[in-house]
Amino acid sequence: MIATSLQRKVTVCSALGLLLLPGCQAADTTEPYAEAIGFISADLPDLHTRTVSVETDHNTVSYRYPVLGESHPLSIQVRTTMAERQTAFLEEAPEGGSPELTQDTELLAASADVIGLRLNVVDSTAQGPRSSTLWYDAHGEQVLPWTSLFRDEQALAQAHVNLVDVLRDEYELTDEELPDPLGEVAAYAESLAAEEQTQEEEGRDTKKQPAPADSSNDSKDSEDDGSDDSDGDERAALPPGEADLTDPEQAQEVADAWADSPLADLAFSTAGGLAVRMDPDQVPGSDNDDEALVPIEPEMAEETLSELGYQARDAAVHGNASAESLDLGPEATTEGTTLDCAQAKCVALTFDDGPGEHTEALLDSLDDYQAKATFYVLGSLVGEFPDVVERTAAEGHEVANHTWKHDDLATMSDDAIRKDLQRTDDAIEEITGEAPVTMRPPYGSLNATVRSATGHPLILWDVDTLDWQSRDTKAVSEHALAETRAGSVVLFHDIHKSSVDAIPKVLAGLHEEGYHFVTVKDLFGLDGMEAGEVVTDARLN
Repeated sequence: MIATSLQRKVTVCSALGLLLLPGCQAADTTEPYAEAIGFISADLPDLHTRTVSVETDHNTVSYRYPVLGESHPLSIQVRTTMAERQTAFLEEAPEGGSPELTQDTELLAASADVIGLRLNVVDSTAQGPRSSTLWYDAHGEQVLPWTSLFRDEQALAQAHVNLVDVLRDEYELTDEELPDPLGEVAAYAESLAAEEQTQEEEGRDTKKQPAPADSSNDSKDSEDDGSDDSDGDERAALPPGEADLTDPEQAQEVADAWADSPLADLAFSTAGGLAVRMDPDQVPGSDNDDEALVPIEPEMAEETLSELGYQARDAAVHGNASAESLDLGPEATTEGTTLDCAQAKCVALTFDDGPGEHTEALLDSLDDYQAKATFYVLGSLVGEFPDVVERTAAEGHEVANHTWKHDDLATMSDDAIRKDLQRTDDAIEEITGEAPVTMRPPYGSLNATVRSATGHPLILWDVDTLDWQSRDTKAVSEHALAETRAGSVVLFHDIHKSSVDAIPKVLAGLHEEGYHFVTVKDLFGLDGMEAGEVVTDARLN
C-alpha cells in the first residue's frame, strides 16, 4: 500500500541526507532570476480545443479540454479528469451563493515525442487556484503525471531537496518558512545528515537502507544504527520506494502521495532547467502577484530527469522559442471519444420516433447545458425534417436508426429487416454525411433473427419514463430524476410536447447532481459494442 503521509514522501531521503551537508548545497547563482527563466506557456489554439460551459442560477462551471486527434489518449485523460472534478464540485457545492469552477489548459511543450499540458483550476469555494501537469509519451501512447519526468523516487526526492536549496540560498527562506511538504523534507533530511555525522564521528556504518515494505514496527534497525527506538521504528516501517515511474498507475500513486508538492506544477525553462511555479506569498521578494517562478538550474535538473524528462525538456527548450512555434499538427476536425464514462458520471438521454415539430425546442434545451443526446429517428421522417436532422448532427448529437416506419422487427424476415435498416441508414447518411452507429428496435422487440440481421449494436434502456403513456410533464421529469444512475440510458419520445417540456427540469436536476450528458456511443465506447449485441445500460455499480 502506498502511504500518503510524510513517511511516503521521505522514503528515499535517507539516501539523500548528504545533499544537505555543508559543502553539498546548490551551486552559487546570481539573484533569483524568475524573469530570466524565459518560461513560455501557450494557450491551446481554438482549433485544438473544445469548451463545456454551463451557467445556472445556482452555479457556473466550465472546462476547456484539448482535442488532439480522434480519441487521443491525452484528450481523454484531461477531459475525464476535468469532468470528475466538476462532478465533485457540483455534488459538494454549498447551498446559497453562486459558486464557480473554471478549468483550463496551457501547452507547455509539443514535439513528436511528448506533449506537456498544464491543468489550471479556479474554484471559488477553495483557497487560491490549483495547477498540475500531465505529459503524453507518444512512443508508449500513454499519459503520465509529473512524477514520470524523474528517473526514480530517489531522483524525485533529490529534486525536492534541490528546490529546498534554491529557496534557502537564493530566496533566503528559513526552514520554518518553507511551504509543505518542503519543510518536512528538509527537516527529515537534515536529521538524517546529522545522524550520519554522529555515526561517522563514532566510527559506525553510515549507510542506512530503507526496510522492506512489509517490515514490522518490531524491527531492530534502531539497535543496529544507534538511533532511538521511536525514530528507528518509524524508519523501519517505511516502504522501499521502488515505484516504476514509467508505469502510469505507479507514477500516479507517487504523484498522489506528493499531491501538495510545488513540483506538481513544474515545467522547463528555456535554459534547460526546471521552472517551479509557486504561490508568490511563499516566495519573499517575488515581484509577480499571480505566481513566482522558482528556477532549478540545468546542472541540478540533469541529474534527476528520466528519459521522458529529457524529451520533455528538449521539446520545451527547442519548441518553445515562441508560442507560435509550438506545433500540434493539423486541425483536429474529428473529436472522437473524449470522455471515459467508466470513470466519469455519465448518462445517455435518448429520444425515439422523431424527428418532429418539437425536436428543435428540445435541441435548444440541450444546448443550454451543452448536453449531447442520441436521437433514434424514423427513416420515413428524415426526409420530412431534413433541416432538423442536419442541425441535430451538426450540434454533436448522435443520429441513429429506429427503422423506417416503426415496424416490429421481430415479426419480419431476415431479408426484410436488412432492407429496412439499410434504407434508414441511407436516409440518415444522406443528410448527416455519416451512417448511424447504433440502432434501437421499435418497442424493444427483438429475437435471434433481428440480432443476426443487423450490423448495429441494439440499444435498449434501463430507465423508461413512460412518457408515451402518461403524457404528463411533471411525472416524466420526476421519474427520470428518481431512477437515473451513472451509466443509465434514459428513454423519451421527442414527438410528444409534454416530454420535450420535461427536459429542462431533467437537465437542471441531473446537472446539479454532477452528471455529464453523452451520446450512446460515447457512453459505451465503440470498442465496447458489437453488431447484434443487446445493450441496456452501462451501470457502474
